[in-house]
Amino acid sequence: MWEKVDVLCEGGPVDGRFLTVPLDENGVPPEVVDQTWLWIEYGGELLDADMNGVYELEPVAGLGPPWIYVWTPRT
Repeated sequence: MWEKVDVLCEGGPVDGRFLTVPLDENGVPPEVVDQTWLWIEYGGELLDADMNGVYELEPVAGLGPPWIYVWTPRT
């Protein structure tokens, strides 16, 4: 069974919500969460959202947890 963690999203289509993501073998969430992941998690809620970007993982303090996903729009 994969270990999972809830990571807060800042900005973008799911601002202020948590994504439940798997941890890799080093105990770190995915570096990037893109549209595919968001559609699987939130589906129809995102029909009118601006999806032109990705969430990038940022450590809040140091290199480990807690983390936050920050929205980075594509230009």
